[in-house]
Amino acid sequence: MRFSRLTTAALLLATTGCASLLGAARLEREGNATLTGVVVPPAGGEVRKEATSCAGVTARVSHVSEPENALGSLMVKQSRGRCLYVVSNLPSNAELHLEVSPGTTWRCGDGEAPQLTPAPRAVKLRDYETATRDFRAVCD
Repeated sequence: MRFSRLTTAALLLATTGCASLLGAARLEREGNATLTGVVVPPAGGEVRKEATSCAGVTARVSHVSEPENALGSLMVKQSRGRCLYVVSNLPSNAELHLEVSPGTTWRCGDGEAPQLTPAPRAVKLRDYETATRDFRAVCD
């Protein structure tokens, strides 16, 4: 009986220790900070007649040191003629890179895709912070 209790206790400690290690790594990828903003389509005179819907508008957040791994949960929706994006569940106190892409149907008068301004830059969010980064699509 004693051997069984010791074995059970050791197994429980080993399992809890492993779960704690996995949980610590997971917390580096999840958080409570949020990046939000709008992406404004090109002005009417510069854009072709195609729809300026939010189809294809994307926002991608990653650690500056690991740009290949996307973080957070993304939501994009049309709002007042613009595209609203929200990237939630981001880690705080980490250097993050935000990359936003215009809609796939957005085209300038010459057929080229518009450029977004301002240029992306690194951002560092505090616990429970919501930061706003707005972008405007412009045609050359």
